Amino acid sequence: RMQGAEFEDYVQELSTHFSLQVRIPKTEHRGITLAQLKRTEAFIQCRCHTWVDTYTEAAVSATTVNLYHVNSWLIKPSTNADNCAFVELLVAADQPPQWFCSHWWGEPVQDFIRCIEAHLHLRRLPGAMDEWAYWICAYANRQHCLNAELVEDPEQTSFFKAMQLAIGVLLILDKNATPFSRIWCAYEEYVALTSSTSPGTRMLLDMATSTGLGAHILTDGLTEPEAKIRS
Repeated sequence: RMQGAEFEDYVQELSTHFSLQVRIPKTEHRGITLAQLKRTEAFIQCRCHTWVDTYTEAAVSATTVNLYHVNSWLIKPSTNADNCAFVELLVAADQPPQWFCSHWWGEPVQDFIRCIEAHLHLRRLPGAMDEWAYWICAYANRQHCLNAELVEDPEQTSFFKAMQLAIGVLLILDKNATPFSRIWCAYEEYVALTSSTSPGTRMLLDMATSTGLGAHILTDGLTEPEAKIRS
């Protein structure tokens, strides 16, 4: 476990890879793209062998590293000096989300990103020029001042506000389907099932999981490419 001068050197290294690019006042506008996730994953895979689980002291590897580890060793150290969100280290302007991710932090990061990639490729039309952004709480919220995001009224939280901008919720399940036992995830699914994105158009709820055979997606109705084929 890094301590003292070694950790200070590590934080300095982080600043060479991730530095403040922009301030995005509205948390719900801090979506993250697949390309930005993959850039982050590349750093994680390069450095996670030097990390440990801060609760158990167990070693971390590229196949086991999860968002709890990433928050401890990447997000919080890199955003501490500027008290910013990790997304603000990656983007040049607001990135309102097309999709909201509902999940728990304990699934492997590589599985999570494979689910995002598979979902993106399935949902978007081939050749589409716009790059979708996904709202992921760990990267969107400013982790050093979470009280500003987690207020008493759920409809005033960054989570709810981000869902109101999205066309749907992507529920990402680990092998134990842990999100179904998490109250926040249950609330997010409730919002997806009871909200509309425009008059007469309800919010979508897709599901994804990753296994040894790859990522698997269950869509809420036809995807746009499928609808075009059908018509």
